[in-house]
Amino acid sequence: MKFAAVVVSYNRIELLKKCLRSLEQQTRPLDEIIVVDNGSTDGSADYVAAEHPGITLFRTGENLGGAGGFAWGVEIALAHGLDGAWLMDDDAEPELDAFKPLADRFEAARPEASFLASLVMTHDDQINKGNRPRINPEAERQVEASEQGGIAIDTATFVGVLINLHFAAKTALPMSDFFIWMDDAEYTYRLSRMANALMIPESKINHPQNPVRNDMGARLFYLVRNQLWFIRERQSTTGRDLLDAVGLLRIVLMQFFAAKDKKLWFQSAAKGLGQGVFRRPKRRKPGSLLKTLSPQERAIIGC
Repeated sequence: MKFAAVVVSYNRIELLKKCLRSLEQQTRPLDEIIVVDNGSTDGSADYVAAEHPGITLFRTGENLGGAGGFAWGVEIALAHGLDGAWLMDDDAEPELDAFKPLADRFEAARPEASFLASLVMTHDDQINKGNRPRINPEAERQVEASEQGGIAIDTATFVGVLINLHFAAKTALPMSDFFIWMDDAEYTYRLSRMANALMIPESKINHPQNPVRNDMGARLFYLVRNQLWFIRERQSTTGRDLLDAVGLLRIVLMQFFAAKDKKLWFQSAAKGLGQGVFRRPKRRKPGSLLKTLSPQERAIIGC
């Protein structure tokens, strides 16, 4: 089987260098590395082109957010006929033996898994609380997962998740409209409904602990809108939707007391609520993004 790492990068050139070094030194070599540069202005794309000519580089030309970047990454990986794509941000730093256990489980899994996720750690060897997967509550799935040396999960973040492109080809790409936050939860949840998904604790990736945002400011809009979109797209029949809605309300209220600008809090929450209820993110089929490129642009990325 053939695998690629897909890295979405935006203005973090020093972290990107560390990420690419780790990927190129994996004990089980990757067949390809794909970097999607989200319109960086710090020279990241030029660095990749000059210092890593063997890497597939796609320049979006503008910041599409993590969601838009990963949509392009999955699109390119599918077009290259690969079996799996290991998705991560540019601030991820895989352990040098992180990929091998994922690839081994991927190839041995019967039935096939929809995705396998690495265990995300902080740089001081602690479990990264900001990147924990959502554990699947079904006992049968946990038994199946334990037999394969993993833990059954429903969602994972885009920090070291190896998606099965055979399943990805049958569903929409990651939804670019999310821009930031919850796009990974929505996409991996959708995949996990198609087949079992596992976290493999042997595979470890270091990632900075997400800073605690006492006041999200204008970004509260993305949290409210995207959480509501996730609930609506999930179409769950369990009580999980209610729990998530209550959890979102709790965060919004906490943000009210933390907000320095109450007017901005109200505007962000109201805008997020309005778009979360009355709009839906656009679904794009695999292959649709490539159709927007010229033949010359497609040739540059081997599509």
